[in-house]
Amino acid sequence: MRLLRCLSSRRLLQKERELRQASGRVTVSIARYKDMSREIQEEIGRNRFARYLVYDRGDQDVH
Repeated sequence: MRLLRCLSSRRLLQKERELRQASGRVTVSIARYKDMSREIQEEIGRNRFARYLVYDRGDQDVH
């Protein structure tokens, strides 16, 4: 019984560590996405024509 408790707590610690690592990777990915989005928005602001190229909403019906 004691062995099972030891193994399960070890497995739990490993899963918690994996979860922390995954959470950290997600946090870094979100930060990178925000930075890139900000850079793109700044570039669009500098080059006014680019907004028409980048943000084609595609909501126009073509028949």
